[in-house]
Amino acid sequence: MIITRIALPLLLLSGSFVFSGCKTTSHQPSQAQNSTLKMELVARHVSGHYGEGAAEIVAYDAPHQKLYVVNGAVNAIDIIDISNIPTQPLSLPFSGTNLTSERLTLPKSVTTTEQPDLPLGSPSSLSIHNNLMAVATANKDKQQLGAVLFYRLSRSKPEFIKAVTVGALPDMITFTHGGHKVIVANEGEPSKDYRHDPEGSVSIINIQPEIAGSAKHLNFKQFNEVREQLASTGVKFASPQGTSVAQDLEPEYITVAGDDSRAYVTLQENNAIAIIDLTTDSILNVYGLGFKDWGQYKIDVSNKDGVNAATYENVYGIYQPDAIVSYDVNGKTYILSANEGDAREYIYDASEADCNAAGHQYDGEDGCISYTEEYRAKKLPIKSPSAIDSYYHKNGIGRLKVTSELGDDDGDGLYEKLYSYGARSFSIWDEDVQQVYDSGDDFEQLLIERYGENFNSNENENKGDSRSDDKGAEPEAITTGIINGKTYAFIGLERHGGIMVYDISNPTSPTFETYVNNRDFSKDFEIDDDSNPVTLKGAYQQVGDLAPEGLAFIAAEDSPTGKALLAVANEVSGSVSIYQLH
Repeated sequence: MIITRIALPLLLLSGSFVFSGCKTTSHQPSQAQNSTLKMELVARHVSGHYGEGAAEIVAYDAPHQKLYVVNGAVNAIDIIDISNIPTQPLSLPFSGTNLTSERLTLPKSVTTTEQPDLPLGSPSSLSIHNNLMAVATANKDKQQLGAVLFYRLSRSKPEFIKAVTVGALPDMITFTHGGHKVIVANEGEPSKDYRHDPEGSVSIINIQPEIAGSAKHLNFKQFNEVREQLASTGVKFASPQGTSVAQDLEPEYITVAGDDSRAYVTLQENNAIAIIDLTTDSILNVYGLGFKDWGQYKIDVSNKDGVNAATYENVYGIYQPDAIVSYDVNGKTYILSANEGDAREYIYDASEADCNAAGHQYDGEDGCISYTEEYRAKKLPIKSPSAIDSYYHKNGIGRLKVTSELGDDDGDGLYEKLYSYGARSFSIWDEDVQQVYDSGDDFEQLLIERYGENFNSNENENKGDSRSDDKGAEPEAITTGIINGKTYAFIGLERHGGIMVYDISNPTSPTFETYVNNRDFSKDFEIDDDSNPVTLKGAYQQVGDLAPEGLAFIAAEDSPTGKALLAVANEVSGSVSIYQLH
């Protein structure tokens, strides 16, 4: 049920909640006492496409020392040879380039065992194991079945082997560590008018002794009758009435345990992680991630008040991780999550008459809204609406974007609590998806300290505070790597940009190591990627790297420089930046 957009005064009442982050106080990032890790930008590649997803996911071909990058702007894979990259810092970090590429153009259609002519849309992800590359590609009609394209890698151009049908809208792909299987997270997003909502699924392709012609598809129908039980653990459901659990759950990202026994799959919009048994190729369970208590951490909730971070009672964050990665410590598996957040809002073009006839909500400015859960806090009917001292006017909380699907605990149509998207942090979970660490408000506090009024900028314009009402700096990408015996986590901030680095050798007590951001906040620019074609203004070519989307750690033993490297695919600037780590 879509809530009527009526602005009412807001006064949040006191109440209790059973789940929050693992820390209990707001704090500055804990700096490693002997922080010695250096990150030097030594190489950079620019595709020339801005705001079009020209550098989304990056993977490394170690035998041939090449990077493979998903270029959604031209439906291709860019191949970057890094065998001769320099070891000294790049002289012009914001605009300099010293890498070139060749392009692998993907086919417009493929033949699979199930479908003789499967039309392809854009690639979404790729993964490499030894000399084999797998590329996940959506159907031209995103609600139809997608495909995985397999290529043999060599020093020359990749050789196409075969295509395998997978679920609707494959969003992420990975090999198991032993290289026996390929696992694909199929998001199964609905159409904008919500008339076609495919089920989310996970496809598993056996590739040894040879690549199978068909995948095994795992769906979530077994959970259709336990919606309330899942919701009680923190799983969020947000969709039109009549949507099944199997349709609502949308797989986003995958990580595989070190022994290949399990895969962990984020269900981002649902604030959950599914566990897959890879010995039986079956879904074991779905675990809700609970909520983060913003009464214990500082958060800036408004994009209209500059730097103004504070704690708020009865305001919670929904973790909703995008990327996840796993690592082992003392024989135990731990999962790291980048807690980005994501709302469901589906809008399409239609006349007011046609929109009303479809039973949808017409908005003269936005169009026809088939479904939305996202509202500013001041638009929700809150308990005690007659209060003279409006809470949201006094504290800015009214601008915070929250979900309409949570917070009305007693079902009377009035909200006792507010739930915002994302946790503005990274978390560590044990193998049973119990949280053992959360970075709290580290990210936002550090950005305020270092950037002042420029904190929480959007990725398409240097305008500070512009993302505070939404999801903050928006941690999206995450990976790990071992350098000189220490294990580090690298977390990419999609909106503000840059990479946060933590020493996670002890999973229950990580320490902040460093933060780098190759972005010039003095430049005036604007990239409007909502327009078609993309509108570019100002010094967009000199501003540096924007919107880190994918990360690839390259161990020292596989690196052409003999030192560890971190490759960063920056979606909005269409650039790939390479940091030398030592």
